[in-house]
Amino acid sequence: MSFFNRIKCAISQSSWDKMLSDFLSTNDIDLADSNSSTSGYGSLKFTAVFACLRVLAETFASVPIAEYKKLENGDRLKTNDTGLLSVLRDSPNDEMDAFNFFQLGMYQANTGGNFVCERRVTKYGDLLELIPYDWQNLEIKRDEVSRKLIYQVNGKPETKKYRNEVFHVAGPSINGIVGLSPLEYAMQAIKLGLTYERFGIDFYKNGALPTAIFKHKKTLSDEAYSRLKKTLKRDYTGNGNHGGIVLAEDGLDFTAVQMKLVDAELLASKKFQIEDICRIYRVPMHLVQNLDKATNNNIEHQSLEFVTYTMLPWFKRWESAINNQLVSKEQRKEGYYFEFNLAGLLRGDQAAMATAFATGRQWGWLSVNDIRRLLNMNSIPGGDVYLQPMNMVEAGANIDNNIKDEILKTFQQRG
Repeated sequence: MSFFNRIKCAISQSSWDKMLSDFLSTNDIDLADSNSSTSGYGSLKFTAVFACLRVLAETFASVPIAEYKKLENGDRLKTNDTGLLSVLRDSPNDEMDAFNFFQLGMYQANTGGNFVCERRVTKYGDLLELIPYDWQNLEIKRDEVSRKLIYQVNGKPETKKYRNEVFHVAGPSINGIVGLSPLEYAMQAIKLGLTYERFGIDFYKNGALPTAIFKHKKTLSDEAYSRLKKTLKRDYTGNGNHGGIVLAEDGLDFTAVQMKLVDAELLASKKFQIEDICRIYRVPMHLVQNLDKATNNNIEHQSLEFVTYTMLPWFKRWESAINNQLVSKEQRKEGYYFEFNLAGLLRGDQAAMATAFATGRQWGWLSVNDIRRLLNMNSIPGGDVYLQPMNMVEAGANIDNNIKDEILKTFQQRG
């Protein structure tokens, strides 16, 4: 059975076809109507929105997730005891791998504000699949009688699901339950950006370049006027005839009018709209290929800030949702939880990373195998030994005579 047939309660094939057709063919998108089927996906036509969403989604989906168990001594152990890891790490459903699942989740959470999936379980309550809903067709509200959260597709009672039947990741929220739609609140900025892009397209599509003024001492006859218009349209208008030489006859005085888009501040305004969208999604400008003010130093620091201030809150949202909604209370009491591994994203340049590892190894808080695991390398025999500097001992402690001799020898060698 196909994926979309299995979730026909979420979105029908006809509405999917219409949505895809609208996205590919619609020229004029009315973003003022937040319920319009094109209001979300149509906004992706603004390149800054598309670029920001892609950066967020692909960065998030690239980070691995692991299951851990807290031990009594405070350490933790990687496990696969809950049965959830195969769903979250390998195959959330029959037609999606984990990368596409998490990528879709970030796209939906950063457009509609929420990512909701139907939870399919066995008769024993074990999770089998997570089936995503389309955020534009989903309604989230409280039941008037029970006051519990309910999820419905297009308001149809037969599609009603309760909180314990879905997996829900909410974006930034003012009530802590339902996320806010960035597209709805950034609607005017997106519309303005699309307007700039369309103006540029229309300007070049039909413009006669260069625009000119023709002067004649007398009034042209109807025949001469018609022939002049026909000649200009055929020989001098459009991109293919750009820069051609105009032949003025019968005493016509030709004056070219050079209109520069920079003088009209169109380019500056368009760049500002890109910056505005990056501000909404908290994405550094260099990640959407705007390198106007970029240097090697500030790009590195901005990339680390992107992980810390933009991506980290998203990882925490997902971890909280997974641990509270998918991991049972009994499993949480036993110490089981899920966490994303951000080590790869937090790496700086190679020299700085090597210095940090050397420091950790020298001062005893990293072993060889700790470092190799951070570099995604296999452990080696004897690599779990932690070093301790000879001159670092507890204040007031009795020092073995052999250690004393080693310390004295070290200072004598240093002169």
